[in-house]
Amino acid sequence: MRRTALAVTAAAIIAAVPLLTSCSGEPRAGAAAVLGDDERITVSQLQNRVADVRDAQNASAQADEMIDQSGDLSVDTLNTMLQGRVIEQAAENHGVTVSRGDVQGMRRAEAESVGGAKQLEAMYLQQYSIAPEGLDTHYKQQLMVQGLVEKLGINPQTQEGQARLGQVLIEASKDLGIDVSPRYGKWDDEQVRLSQSDTPWIKQVSATAEPGAAPQQ
Repeated sequence: MRRTALAVTAAAIIAAVPLLTSCSGEPRAGAAAVLGDDERITVSQLQNRVADVRDAQNASAQADEMIDQSGDLSVDTLNTMLQGRVIEQAAENHGVTVSRGDVQGMRRAEAESVGGAKQLEAMYLQQYSIAPEGLDTHYKQQLMVQGLVEKLGINPQTQEGQARLGQVLIEASKDLGIDVSPRYGKWDDEQVRLSQSDTPWIKQVSATAEPGAAPQQ
């Protein structure tokens, strides 16, 4: 399938901004990350998300291959969780909302485009290490990005549009005040990612401005 326009946009934004080093301290005990004064992603929440992915991988005929390719799953999963929160914060900042019906509609459309729900789940697990339990959250965040593009009049196929979208997400990241436990690396607002993660944030921002487009296979 084709690479979506917004996925290309995200890759261009990452290449265009310099790598900066944050100066976060040790978050409060038991937290993988602290966002602001009162929001936490606990180590147990992160471990549960990782376990969902591992359980789904182990149930697959391609288990060995997927596990081998998934790298440091704890770091990459925390990276995905934090990037998702950045997208949600950006949507909140700009008044973008997504309904459950919208999420289910996008999921059904993509399932039809790849041959069914099981094929869709297998594709996301293999390509992005997203367990079936995480797909609705993934689609919600995809639609939030789509809503930001539409509401702000961003053309993600231009350099100006790419810069504008990147700035919106950078501002949201800074608003959250993300502080990560050193065991997982450092959070970089300008890159919108963990320093130790090998997974770029195009994993989260892979939707297109056109509804129903499936990710590239």
